[in-house]
Amino acid sequence: MSHDKFIIKAKEWDSNPERLRIIDEFAAEVEKEVDFSKDSEVLDFGCGTGLVGLRFGKKVKTLYALDTSEAMLGMLQAKLENEDYGNVRVLSVSMHESGIPENSLDAIFTSMAMHHVADLPDVLQQMVRLLKSGGKLIVGELLPEDGSFHGDNVVPYNGFEPDELAAMVTKAGFSAVSHHAHGIYSKPDKEGVVRQYGTFVLVGQK
Repeated sequence: MSHDKFIIKAKEWDSNPERLRIIDEFAAEVEKEVDFSKDSEVLDFGCGTGLVGLRFGKKVKTLYALDTSEAMLGMLQAKLENEDYGNVRVLSVSMHESGIPENSLDAIFTSMAMHHVADLPDVLQQMVRLLKSGGKLIVGELLPEDGSFHGDNVVPYNGFEPDELAAMVTKAGFSAVSHHAHGIYSKPDKEGVVRQYGTFVLVGQK
């Protein structure tokens, strides 16, 4: 896809130790919230190269891995060809086009993807539609930042105030929404100066 902003980034995505640390910490948060079983069906939204979702693939009945970056999904597919991660269904489509049955998912988790979603309120409503009653949404995201996190790339949201994202999630139809601080993501800006960006975890339940 010519508009894929991740064509260059995808090749080195898994080699960034700071990213891997944040992913490990977020995955631990997911495991606290989700009771994975062989009957579970879960969605890794904005899955990228599968750094979060693939570690749960063999614990569940179905892992849906959804992303709109063909470059990222190409890296994910290469992993699937080389190792058995369970029943992983890769979806290179939007939430509207996913084909996932309504009321079928036990959990949706997403790390650092929400701020890339322009139609976020609509996507959150789609998530509610796909989750079972009692199903959970676990979000790892950036606190508000000055736009330097993505360098010259413009994204729909330069992070979120946790209470504001919680309000959006609640309005979409989730309940028992809570959030807590998650840690610091250290990353060089476009001038090469290492900056520190706060992150948080938000959890909601259908």
